[in-house]
Amino acid sequence: MTVGVRNVLVAGLPPDVPGWLARRLPGATVEEQASPADTAEALRTGDWALAVLDASWLEPSVIEALEAGRESGSAPPVLLSAPADRRGGDAPPVEVVRVFVQPLDREALVREAAERLGIGGDAAASPAPSAAPAASGRGAAAGLPAAVTAVWLKYRDQVLARVDVLEAAALRIMEGRLDREGRREAEREAHKLAGSVGTFGFAEGSRLAREAETMLAGPHAPGQGDALRLADLAVALRRELTAPPSPAPASYVPAPPVDGAGAPGGTGSPSAAGRSAASAPSDGDGPTLLIVDEDGDTAERLAMEASARGMNPVLARGVEDARAALERTRPDAALLDISVPGGMELLRALSLRFPPVPAVVFTRSDAFTDRVEVARLGGRGFLRKPLAPARAVDAVEPLLRSDTRREAVVLAVDDDAAVLEAVRFVLEPHGVRVDTVNDTEAFWTALEASAPDVVLLDVDMPSVNGLELCRVLRNDPRWKSVPIIFLTSRVDPSTVQEVFAAGADDFVGKPFVGPELGARIQNRLERVRMQRSLAETDALTGVLNRRGSEEVLERFLRLAAGQGDPLAMGVVDIDSFKGVNDRCGHAVGDEVLARVARVLHKRFRAEDVVARWGGEEFVVGMYGMDKSDGVQRLAEALEVLRDEAFTAPDGETFHVTFSAGVSEFDTDGRDLQSLYRAADAAMYAAKEAGRDRVLPAGWTTAHGEGPRTVDVLVVEDDPAIARLLQHALETRGLRHEWVSSGERAASLLTGAAPELRARVVLLDVDLPGLDGLGVLQLMARERMLERTRVIMLTVRTHEAEVVRALEMGAFDHVSKPFSVPVLLQRIRRALKV
Repeated sequence: MTVGVRNVLVAGLPPDVPGWLARRLPGATVEEQASPADTAEALRTGDWALAVLDASWLEPSVIEALEAGRESGSAPPVLLSAPADRRGGDAPPVEVVRVFVQPLDREALVREAAERLGIGGDAAASPAPSAAPAASGRGAAAGLPAAVTAVWLKYRDQVLARVDVLEAAALRIMEGRLDREGRREAEREAHKLAGSVGTFGFAEGSRLAREAETMLAGPHAPGQGDALRLADLAVALRRELTAPPSPAPASYVPAPPVDGAGAPGGTGSPSAAGRSAASAPSDGDGPTLLIVDEDGDTAERLAMEASARGMNPVLARGVEDARAALERTRPDAALLDISVPGGMELLRALSLRFPPVPAVVFTRSDAFTDRVEVARLGGRGFLRKPLAPARAVDAVEPLLRSDTRREAVVLAVDDDAAVLEAVRFVLEPHGVRVDTVNDTEAFWTALEASAPDVVLLDVDMPSVNGLELCRVLRNDPRWKSVPIIFLTSRVDPSTVQEVFAAGADDFVGKPFVGPELGARIQNRLERVRMQRSLAETDALTGVLNRRGSEEVLERFLRLAAGQGDPLAMGVVDIDSFKGVNDRCGHAVGDEVLARVARVLHKRFRAEDVVARWGGEEFVVGMYGMDKSDGVQRLAEALEVLRDEAFTAPDGETFHVTFSAGVSEFDTDGRDLQSLYRAADAAMYAAKEAGRDRVLPAGWTTAHGEGPRTVDVLVVEDDPAIARLLQHALETRGLRHEWVSSGERAASLLTGAAPELRARVVLLDVDLPGLDGLGVLQLMARERMLERTRVIMLTVRTHEAEVVRALEMGAFDHVSKPFSVPVLLQRIRRALKV
């Protein structure tokens, strides 16, 4: 692949995915292929940084093109979308870096793609607006004047020298040697970088430098966490500044108004690829929030806050825009300013939809008459402007915490098949599953099988009538609280009295009107969801509690046992949490718990389970992931948490970490308790090993007879890079050692009685004395490469050198400056071989 090229090939995915990826990956060119034959031809002739393919398109011609590219070193990394039944099946016929199980987790896909392409997380986190299409490439031709490019080439080395200062500062912080003057110098250099590189087309570089400047200019001395982040920023800056410049991607801007036909005003065609995700129906898997506000700035801030919490905001500047949006999508909730013309009418319309859209009113009015009218029209909250966006979204979140882990189920019991079919016809179009029983003798079996949220009974049935069935349910502890609605043609006072005396919650007369039955059922379902949410959700953090999560985890276990799929379980415990409460008070401690829960929730898929089991302990269930995957995903969450800043009552900022253990179904246990105990033991091992890390169950530091064994040996003469890698390996529970010379590495690994056995060796080519190729040659001569995977690290990217290393037996090759997450993925792949 040509350096700096960010071409992405997409084939076989839903038609809206390529345009969505183009909006979420600024600086990348996304090209969709129309057929497997076109895909194979594009792979053979194109220069691709990444390929995103559906498993159904892996026809022989495509596989041959990928294999040919892999042999020549030109094949792009492959992200594969595969159906759920492939999780436990055969491996894909080509080498892929990650498989995404269908239904496609689009947010995970864009994060992985951005990481592979070296695109900053903020750029990939918010969609690019329709007014500014994504850049199609890098280089002066992309829009920079030739004179500016010439100036950049003249001063590039001086600019890169400023990055050297930041790297040196990071190392001094790690070693505790950064004095006030050194910190001030690094801050100045970061400030200069932030102010200059954007002029030359490096908008992302400017953002990275600004973050480094803010960190160094803070009121408190930077700590170890800051040092690691500063080192990451320096690596990212160097990577950004050594690529050709390009125009900065457009920032997030308010979406244009939507006209009556649903097309963004002034943009022409209403194609999905050209709409901003803020104004169009969302492509993500999270809940959809409709935001109706004439104030563009307020709406934008609300949308950004909602997006940060995993919601999909849909913006509307007025009632007409909102009605157009409602024709395209069904929002899960709404945030509505009733001061917009027609606001009250829109609120009424939202409450009358089936199922209704819960709406929170957000307005400058504080008139009691408005509050009463909002309540009459079905509003679920009343907030006064001005209010921080976070507080407004806080009010909406409880409306989105209904039980999304399972669909709503109604069990309808009637001896008239036509009535049962009519009930199904009324309810199923609105997302309610209807199970039916026309023989009361089969009632109990059907009840156990469907576990309904609502039971619908007829009074008059042969054998056992509805009143008797109602009493049976009320006598059983498991079913005594399930809502029961009678659907009956007998509406005389005595029958109504009998119905309620038997324990019914409501009744509907036959013949029934569809909207009335739907409204009654929906009312009961909402109450069920609310009660379940209260019973199964942790009120402080908003994630599941132990009771709510155990039911889902038990279901995961049954699926894993029946289908042979992997299942990982993680136990997470916040480090030194008691000290936070003692020093800062329980209010700050509660904020820490809530923020940790939010970090975990955002880093995991919608189908994963994140739960608080008590105190500062969280449990994560990861269906479809093995133990290694679970460790990696929790380690990524830990790295995010390290950057979260908390404020003590005295104004001092502090950071927190967690320790975690991960177990795997079948390997570490076959039931919930044994898996928990294995993960819990690994969590305590992480605490004893120094905290701030994630360990797999069964992890140990003990060595048997013979040479000591490590997972990774780092052979690198740059201490800053070595420290950075060591910390990342420790976070993931990988045993490692570091040596700084080729001679030392050779003496440890080779000879008649080697001292060390490493599963993976990260080997820098440019070492003093015996270089990396020399060490590789010695290892190959002693046939060590049969059991040890070597990944070469070098700043040189000459094809001949890469080919030589691979021919000598190297497993992989990574060029500097490298992305630590990408390198860790390469290490994981090497460890699994």
